[in-house]
Amino acid sequence: MLLCYLALLSIVIGWLRGGRLHNFLHYSLRGLFLPIAAFLLEAGFEPFFRLTGWEPSRWLWAAVLTEYLLIFSFLFLNRQEVSTWFLAAGTAANFLVIACNGWRMPVSAAIYEMPSLSSFVERIEAGTLMEYCIAGPSTRFLWLGDVIHFDFIPGMSFASVGDFFMAVGVFLLIQAFMTARPPQASTPASEASYG
Repeated sequence: MLLCYLALLSIVIGWLRGGRLHNFLHYSLRGLFLPIAAFLLEAGFEPFFRLTGWEPSRWLWAAVLTEYLLIFSFLFLNRQEVSTWFLAAGTAANFLVIACNGWRMPVSAAIYEMPSLSSFVERIEAGTLMEYCIAGPSTRFLWLGDVIHFDFIPGMSFASVGDFFMAVGVFLLIQAFMTARPPQASTPASEASYG
């Protein structure tokens, strides 16, 4: 949700600056299919588990590793962008804590005290939301996990340090392409000459 809020804020600011969303068509962003593929891969974790019944311990590490390889490949292809460095920092932070905790993102144990998130907890404990785990004494790099709570923003629950960096990256990326100038049509030399 943090990414969504920053994206919406960036769009509003972009419009106020005279930018337009359709300028994205003129923006040179390479390998856009890579993060899309990564998103679809993660969205398929739960359906795959329900379909096959395979224990996540058998395949989750490979799925998460593939997901992040796709994202890092996209960031490498667009490393000239300022926004990429924020996205890369956030992605690396999230990957580190996930890789060190059984390929799952640890969520603060404070989530047990929030009745509104009980269904989320139930899915984690049932194993159907296998990309998350509840933090405990053995959790490594907990400060990089989903431990920052937002109780004053509608729809927000927990976010990580990495999410903040990624949100800034998304904000800057949207600003960049909304305010990008469309390429000017080249004028033929014969028309440009004044004889």
